[in-house]
Amino acid sequence: MTTFDKNMAAVAFAEAGDHKGAKEMLGNSAKRHKAPETAPKKPYAKAFILGAISLSAYVALFTNEAWVMETFTKGGIYTLLPVLAAFFFSFVHGPFGSDLLSCLGLEAKKK
Repeated sequence: MTTFDKNMAAVAFAEAGDHKGAKEMLGNSAKRHKAPETAPKKPYAKAFILGAISLSAYVALFTNEAWVMETFTKGGIYTLLPVLAAFFFSFVHGPFGSDLLSCLGLEAKKK
């Protein structure tokens, strides 16, 4: 009996109301079929917002280069400013890059 024949026989059993018989007729093939997975939504808005924040931060940093150098090199408590700036850029630019790649359809390979 071919797979097509088994499927048609299972349909006949199911139409007759014998669902148990239909499952037996299909055997393990009934368990293998899964509902199709829907594609995850792409984070266009999040990528745009994070990109705008990242671009604005870089523009602000480079247009105020003299003030940044003067302030960040004072020493004392000002020593934390470069570290905080690095964290800020990491937390904004990193997710932006990830979301941008997701929007382009590039995803990490899943094991």
